[in-house]
Amino acid sequence: MLQDISIDALQAAMHGLSAREKAISNNIANVNTPYFTAREVSFEDQLSRALEAGEDPSTAGISARYTTDAAGLNGNNVDINAQTLLGIETKMKMELALRATGDRFTLMRSAVRGG
Repeated sequence: MLQDISIDALQAAMHGLSAREKAISNNIANVNTPYFTAREVSFEDQLSRALEAGEDPSTAGISARYTTDAAGLNGNNVDINAQTLLGIETKMKMELALRATGDRFTLMRSAVRGG
């Protein structure tokens, strides 16, 4: 009823960011696990393509794959510094998406009230 392309795009972005947060958490939790291979999540390119094509943003896929980063002596390829920075960046993007969603609903509520 109150759906529009911006809300759908924000929802798709939040799903992708949530998947990325889970992968980062798992990577960090396994930083000392021998032969653990880190995973990374991408969704931005597919979301951008869907929006540019005028398609439903919820059809944009979330891609998770194992990284090809070099492994250390124990066979683990998690870079704790990179994962920490990526986690901070992802958290900030999530907060921005949540704020944008709240602002969008505030605008809709104002429009429904008539001013």
